[in-house]
Amino acid sequence: MLRNAGEPDERATAAVVIGYVPKKQEVINDLQYAIEDPDESVRANAMRSLKAIAVLAAKKPDLGIRVSPTWLVEMLHSIVLSDRVQSAEALVTLTDGGDQATLDQIQESARPDLAEMARWKTLPYALPPFLLLGRVAGIPDAELHQFWEKGDRESVIRRALSQSGRSRRKRGN
Repeated sequence: MLRNAGEPDERATAAVVIGYVPKKQEVINDLQYAIEDPDESVRANAMRSLKAIAVLAAKKPDLGIRVSPTWLVEMLHSIVLSDRVQSAEALVTLTDGGDQATLDQIQESARPDLAEMARWKTLPYALPPFLLLGRVAGIPDAELHQFWEKGDRESVIRRALSQSGRSRRKRGN
């Protein structure tokens, strides 16, 4: 249904339901495929399901579940608000444990997009990209939260934009 249903509502429903299968690793490719669906609601539901799977993967690493960040990072370039918001939220989940490969991928291709998003006036939309930029810059989460609470987003944004790919220090929580 997720790949072949003719109606967007059917594919969007499938993107939610498929996230509940017991063997999560078996549906990750289907959900990543759905991130490229022409319908916004299908893409949003696929990213929500991937985010939920990423939470499970972090809580139970022995399951060996791996969500690739590639298509989520690509969605940060979208012109559609929900694509950008959902992908940023999912990437925050993927980087909660300091996933350096994901941070490197963000570093290489998404910093300008995240900087734009981190400056948005709607704070709930701006927070996830702000956190991602700070993590890319190697700023510990506790320090990021201090910058956020002071309303000093620009310091983090400038620091992240000025970073070269290999000059980051290891992120601490």
